[in-house]
Amino acid sequence: MRQEIVLTIVGMAIVTFLPRFLPMGLMNRWAFPEKVKWALEVIPVAVLSAIVFPLLFFDKKEGLGIQPQLLLAAIPVFLLAWKRRSIWGSVVLGMVVYWILGFV
Repeated sequence: MRQEIVLTIVGMAIVTFLPRFLPMGLMNRWAFPEKVKWALEVIPVAVLSAIVFPLLFFDKKEGLGIQPQLLLAAIPVFLLAWKRRSIWGSVVLGMVVYWILGFV
């Protein structure tokens, strides 16, 4: 393998690793106030909601409206996410239900 390719791969690994490791390594020793902890817990939910809700309730052609297939797929996913708090389980369940509804 050429030296430029190896250096590029190593550089990309460093650039990918450092932004993930440094916050965990440095902030692990700090004690955060309860309000900050709570805010950090709800940020993923807020971001996911901002991504998902426009897909469920907005049609590109007609404007505001319910997307029945997407909404039917979202209901069991929301229930699983609420009960189990499993991101991967929610993703897999959503894909399976959406796929099954595509055949119906």
